[in-house]
Amino acid sequence: MMYNDSKEQRKVILPTNDLNFKRLFASPELIHISEGFLQDLAAYDPLGGLRISALSIETPYNFQEVNQLRSHHEHLLLNTEVDYACRDENGSRFLLEMQKRDQTYLEERVAYNIGQKFAQHYARTTDKTQSKYANLKPVIGVIILEDNHFKDEIAIRFLRPYDFRHQVYKNNLNLGLEIYVEINKDTSKLPKNLQLWLAYFKTGRVPEEAPSYLQEAATMSEITAFTKEERELADLIDRLEQKRLAEEEARRLKHLAEEEARRLRHLAEEEARRLKHLAEEEARRLRHLAEEEDRRLKHEAVRIELETARTEAEVARTEAEVARTEAETTMTKAKTTMTEAKALMAEAEVVTAEAVKSIEQERRRAEAEKLEIAKSLLQTNMPAGEVAKHAKLSIEQIKALIV
Repeated sequence: MMYNDSKEQRKVILPTNDLNFKRLFASPELIHISEGFLQDLAAYDPLGGLRISALSIETPYNFQEVNQLRSHHEHLLLNTEVDYACRDENGSRFLLEMQKRDQTYLEERVAYNIGQKFAQHYARTTDKTQSKYANLKPVIGVIILEDNHFKDEIAIRFLRPYDFRHQVYKNNLNLGLEIYVEINKDTSKLPKNLQLWLAYFKTGRVPEEAPSYLQEAATMSEITAFTKEERELADLIDRLEQKRLAEEEARRLKHLAEEEARRLRHLAEEEARRLKHLAEEEARRLRHLAEEEDRRLKHEAVRIELETARTEAEVARTEAEVARTEAETTMTKAKTTMTEAKALMAEAEVVTAEAVKSIEQERRRAEAEKLEIAKSLLQTNMPAGEVAKHAKLSIEQIKALIV
């Protein structure tokens, strides 16, 4: 990304640009810039285990090699995971990389890269008396992050293997050392030089009081320090990075939309299940009320029948008492009032016939009520068999009602 210094109208290409980062930190003629950066980091090492001396570049910057990707494998311009490697006179190796975006498995990948480099010198000895592990040297990873990765406010952290049980570090403090530099976090608690480095990574500029190696890094970031081909390639890398960021954002938004669609679909399914459950509960409640009403009506019909029968029996008993009393009082007149007795018997037969008729009428009325109840239950879609059972009617009667 180009940055315009409005004060002096000088354009710079930010050191976070992959091409510029390699120019600055992987060019043998600019090795003092890498040394200055690593020395400033070493001075901030809380355990003082990091020492920097006489660096040499293992993977020097070569514009032609980078530019060849432009013609044949443009997509690989952004696929570098280790931007460059260097070693000091003691054999310790440093893997430096600039990451413009956070990665899910960043720490795992860094540990893997360090492990690979560490294992490269295994058994590399011509002295058969030496152990195969004799030439293994520390590999230190330095990862500069434009996107924050750790969820805290620590701008620079040194990660080393630690024995929690005994609360000690390894004897060799640089084995497995990882240094993470997050340039967009608060730098107020950092040493002055590191504050200047992180500001430089963000703006490409440094103040006049900055060390000479930082001043040179800032000068080398000015667009006038680039060849035309380098400027074009740096611009292409920025465009590719912006395109990748846009594609990642589109994938992120698509993923969020899919997640939201799944969430809404789940809510709709839950609501459908809830409504179905409520409907089933309501159906059970209505069926229960219908059954209760059916039992109540049947009980009421039986009660009425019994009450009617009891009343009729009481009337008949009273009448029988009257008849018996009259019979007793008129026994002495029986022989002379036979005709009257026959008349009384005729009246009794009439009363009995009326009682039978009344009982039959009540039975038909109760039967009609049962049929009405059955009709009501059929309207609730209750099966005919259950209706016949609840109404105490034959299935033929229920079928007749359906027709």
